[in-house]
Amino acid sequence: MEQPRRRRWPVPPSLLVALAPMVVFAAISAWRSRPSDDYPTLGQTVDSVVRSLVLPEGIAAVALCLVVTGLGWWRIATIDATRTRLSWTWLAPALIVVICLVRLPLVDWSALPGHYFLLLGVGVLFVGSFEELMARGVLLVGLRRRLPEFGVWIVSCVLFGLLHLLNALAGAGLGATLVQVVFAASFGSTLYLGRRLSGNLLLPVLLHAFWDFGSIALSATADVHDPAKLVLVGGVGLLSFGVLALGIVAGGVVAWRDGRPRRLRRRWRTVPPMGAYAVREDEPRLPAVTW
Repeated sequence: MEQPRRRRWPVPPSLLVALAPMVVFAAISAWRSRPSDDYPTLGQTVDSVVRSLVLPEGIAAVALCLVVTGLGWWRIATIDATRTRLSWTWLAPALIVVICLVRLPLVDWSALPGHYFLLLGVGVLFVGSFEELMARGVLLVGLRRRLPEFGVWIVSCVLFGLLHLLNALAGAGLGATLVQVVFAASFGSTLYLGRRLSGNLLLPVLLHAFWDFGSIALSATADVHDPAKLVLVGGVGLLSFGVLALGIVAGGVVAWRDGRPRRLRRRWRTVPPMGAYAVREDEPRLPAVTW
């Protein structure tokens, strides 16, 4: 009987190939950022949104799409054949959506022209598409080639967090940058979870974009002279860290559960199969013992 052929991708999955887009992105970002002091103004004006988000992130997203097309990795980079069955883990991405919705009324929609928010929406969609395709798409393909799923979860989250060290070159303070690294790595766990729960990359892209939209819009329109609003913003921020902690736990549990069969196969590979201990019908059996 002819065995079904294993599908071969145009370019075989490889960790080195998967890391290449992230390395190139980091190098270009470091060159573009160059030590400067304009990070606090990122996304604060229409010009900044176009210059710092829409154009560069749009170009990066298109370039990465062309790379994925050339590699032939669209399916394996964007779709998981099996979803996790741990339905309670939906709580983590659901609470992220709740936080994003809670932040919207805190945005001063009259502080900036309407086309600012339209351009910001386009910009964050480019950011979400590019970074998720890179970190939760192409990178996962390469990591899964070398690591069990638990290792894939850890390394992908850590590398996603470390990418935000580049903000220091753009003028962000070192302390604030380190907080962003931890925050991004934690958020990466919830985004990973979104892929595992939905079975594709669309949910992480939308979560990422929705989160960035609220963060940037709130920062651009926040009234620093309104203590009541600042208290609300601070409360939402503290709640965010709690939700991200839940995302770490949920993402880790899902990855550990998926990686377990592979570890068990390695651990018990020298144990004879259960059929080796089956008793033949013609062999004498010991009498049953009752207690």
